[in-house]
Amino acid sequence: MTEEPKQKADEKVANEVQSSRRAVLKGMLNVTGALSLGGILYGAYQFLSPGAGAVASVEIPLESIRNGGSTVFQFGTSPGILLRREDGSFKAFSLVCTHLACTVQWNPEKKTFFCPCHDGFFDEEGKVISGPPPGPLEALKVEVKGNQVLVGAG
Repeated sequence: MTEEPKQKADEKVANEVQSSRRAVLKGMLNVTGALSLGGILYGAYQFLSPGAGAVASVEIPLESIRNGGSTVFQFGTSPGILLRREDGSFKAFSLVCTHLACTVQWNPEKKTFFCPCHDGFFDEEGKVISGPPPGPLEALKVEVKGNQVLVGAG
């Protein structure tokens, strides 16, 4: 008879442990669900909001870049490059490779961009020459206003 109360006490402890495990798992599931919902709502907000996530244009002094030269700058969270051709015209590109988002490097002698991650090459127009990149480098809008070059100006 003494074993029956002990067995009931053991069952009670086992039920409490199982209940606390369920509570922990339920809490973890609720937190995961809340974070997922927050991510979805934030993404929808960024997509639907006019101008949300827009990057301000970068101003580069006109005299700081000679004909045939280039300058690297930060465009939002990504690196970019402004090229000034021999004729004085400008081209700007994101330096983020379209393959796996590695940072590409400009080679002024060969007038090509090189992605060291998987040997991708782009020409001076940002078009793919060879390698795995699926598309050209992102071209950025360039506008000259007075003695400033505005990159990314909308």
